[in-house]
Amino acid sequence: SVSPPSAPPPSASPPAAAASAAPPPFAPTTAAFYSISSPFSGLRGVPVGGLLIKQAAASLAAAEPSLRTFVTLSPVPGFRTWLTARLARQRASGGGGEDLSGEGAALNGLLQALSAAGLDETAPFSELGPLHGPISTGGVQSPEQERADAVRRSLVGLCARYLCRATQRQRALDPVAGFHMRNGAALIAIHWAANPSSYGLEESASIMVNYHYDMPEVEARHSAYVAKGVTELAASPEVWRLAHASGSLT
Repeated sequence: SVSPPSAPPPSASPPAAAASAAPPPFAPTTAAFYSISSPFSGLRGVPVGGLLIKQAAASLAAAEPSLRTFVTLSPVPGFRTWLTARLARQRASGGGGEDLSGEGAALNGLLQALSAAGLDETAPFSELGPLHGPISTGGVQSPEQERADAVRRSLVGLCARYLCRATQRQRALDPVAGFHMRNGAALIAIHWAANPSSYGLEESASIMVNYHYDMPEVEARHSAYVAKGVTELAASPEVWRLAHASGSLT
């Protein structure tokens, strides 16, 4: 005779319970764009970058529904040229500057920080060194660390001022900033020591920035920037605070 199949022991867990105990799959929430380019040589010089970004964001969102934030990690190619010219003018004016409550004070602050650290104005843009370490977030520092930190903070503040206030015909002077603002992005963060390559040091002292493409706001920001230029420049409160301050993070 054939015995009937035995029932599972009462203590056995049902398959559904075992499956639910597995860790959830990785769900990305942020996509970062590092560079934008078209594979079609015939489109060189044609302003299709904004369209490419929007299409890439839509494609990524369809493939990964958990994605909510789309940002770039972008260079600041005009920062050194702008800063060098401003420092030269500041020295020519005897350190008085045109606006001691704003840009003039920020430039003086950088010159004083560099002098205290025993550095000249080319040091942040030359070889990688201790100066390009992270900005302090607290804790006890040696006098040398404090002096280096003052230089870092001054440069980040001046970079914010450059991106938000340096203009040409009411448009952002920095070409990368102008590109992203024109396409409806907002400048949301400035990062020290983000690009320690020789090229990154030479053009921006290692600084890189994030532009945020908030898709529901892109068209409105694009229209505002095209109509009014930098008077409608979109940036986070933290970036604006840096731009208004005298080159300080505090």
